[in-house]
Amino acid sequence: MRLASRVRARSLPRAMAALALCLALAPSARAEIAPKAKPVLDRYLQAMGPAYLTERSLHTRDSVRAFGMKGIAETWMVRPNHVANRIELGPFKMRTGYDGNAGWRTDPSGKVLTLDGKDLEDARGSAWFDGEAWLLPDQGGGRYDVLELTAPAGRPRRLYFDASTGLLAKEVSKHDQQVIVNRTSDYRMFAGRMLPSRSTTEIVGQPMNTIATTLDSAWVNEELPAAIFALPAQQGGGPRYLKTPGIARVPFDYRERHVWIRASVNGGPPADFIFDTGASITVIDSAYAATIGLATEGRQQGEGAGAMGGASFASLRSLRVEGADGDGIEMPDLKVAVLGINGFLAPYFWKECAGIVGFDVINRFVDEIDYDGHALTFRDPASFRYEGKGTAIPMTLAGHTPVVKMRLDGRIEGDFRVDVGSGSTVDLHTPFVKKLGLAEPRGRFVEVMGGGFGGTFKTRIVRMKKLEIGPYAWSDPLVSLSEATEGAFTSEDYAGNIGNRLLERFHVTLDYDHRQLWLEPGALYTRRDPFTRTGIQLGKYGDSVKVVAVVAGSPAERAGVRADDVVTAIDDRSISSYAPDDIAAVFDEGPSSGTHTLTVIREGTSKKLSIKLKEMI
Repeated sequence: MRLASRVRARSLPRAMAALALCLALAPSARAEIAPKAKPVLDRYLQAMGPAYLTERSLHTRDSVRAFGMKGIAETWMVRPNHVANRIELGPFKMRTGYDGNAGWRTDPSGKVLTLDGKDLEDARGSAWFDGEAWLLPDQGGGRYDVLELTAPAGRPRRLYFDASTGLLAKEVSKHDQQVIVNRTSDYRMFAGRMLPSRSTTEIVGQPMNTIATTLDSAWVNEELPAAIFALPAQQGGGPRYLKTPGIARVPFDYRERHVWIRASVNGGPPADFIFDTGASITVIDSAYAATIGLATEGRQQGEGAGAMGGASFASLRSLRVEGADGDGIEMPDLKVAVLGINGFLAPYFWKECAGIVGFDVINRFVDEIDYDGHALTFRDPASFRYEGKGTAIPMTLAGHTPVVKMRLDGRIEGDFRVDVGSGSTVDLHTPFVKKLGLAEPRGRFVEVMGGGFGGTFKTRIVRMKKLEIGPYAWSDPLVSLSEATEGAFTSEDYAGNIGNRLLERFHVTLDYDHRQLWLEPGALYTRRDPFTRTGIQLGKYGDSVKVVAVVAGSPAERAGVRADDVVTAIDDRSISSYAPDDIAAVFDEGPSSGTHTLTVIREGTSKKLSIKLKEMI
């Protein structure tokens, strides 16, 4: 049999990176209670108190401890389909709600966002549980088993009722690849019904993200105005355009297939930031934060491409993105994460990064990325009208990341996250790779190390026959088959990520408010994806350039190049005169044949190694 459970909306959201709540209501669908489930439900109703089934509304206020910070959470619920939440935790103030028609949430900087896609599915399922629709006379839908309930939308949840009291003690659910455990305890009688006065929400494997709440107050059958649940108006504190109202254009440096912009924090000197649609929140590097005296608080585990990592939080007075001509935008009162990102990024890019501009800034605008002209344009969504020659691709949001549909080889279809922070063409997530039967090596492939915030992982690079997105298609795309075992690339909800090797073929316009991705072919549209012809990856550590990895069976391996070799010259030209893109131009994007000399120091001895270029895939 399937049993039902509740995780009251007041018991705080799952400990996600942006502390985001998603609430909505599922449609009702009549169902019968399995005979084995009925005694458990009857006992639960009896344990909850005589006023429980006559309850029309519930309003609670909790004290919260999470991520090393203290705060409050307040929830309003009117049966059967109105829910709203308010959370204040450290520097963050967020709200969510469902008014019977629309589900919504605010981001950490206060912008109101409507829910769609899988977020809306999960929200509908959550509201079905939060409102305990499974105990209403028509059951609200679902089918029952001993400890598991499936709502009309969203994911199933597993329930644990206390054998001695009949009350709910624990609920286990899954959000994509994460397992969420909610525990409720210390039940007390409020206005004729039982409520847990203590609860904890944790993500398995992320103990740093446990949220603990204590019930301070509760009001039953209070008259609650409809305005509490309705989609709120946008509040003040929005972006400021530095030159022309509603539009700003700034240059960017396209380096190692990433978009680099100049930004200043709290009025300080400009520094290098990466523009990243895959980042849930703007990030400041911890070392850079220390140099500018940025105070931090709290601690949370975050999820990157390959693994997990830790972050603290801070409030910025301002973040200004500005070009040399004074054009740009400024975001006041921005809430950011602070973590060490240069340990991984600096060796890869051969330069340090002050931070990452993420969703909380990017979604405030219609963002136009001109890869050919190396220019980024920010437009006011309220006045935006597309005037280009491209095609609109419908998109949804996966929490914070744009999602579009795409097809590979005419048969592999899925929802793909649009990640401007990725240098790949397409990365297929590990569960999707297994589902398609691609986990076992077959055909021609190259195994390399991939990575991102949090760590590295193995991935196999293959060429597929065809890639299609909207009306656009081309042949021989490079596709990465992830072997990651944790982190974002183990997502079960989304087939994979698309990165700048795909996006750079277009003039890209991201319209978050209207959920559209506009693509207009650019200069690189028909180009075949290039891949390394040496099989060598270099990283810069201080003033030294070292061999990070050598691909098995590659020209570099055959030439005798080894990991940890210190590279001093290429073709007798000092390595200090090269940037990573210069080396790519020589090894990967120039003539497909030829020989180059690599001068290395190994165990104190200088060696010259001759590498004959070859197409590896």
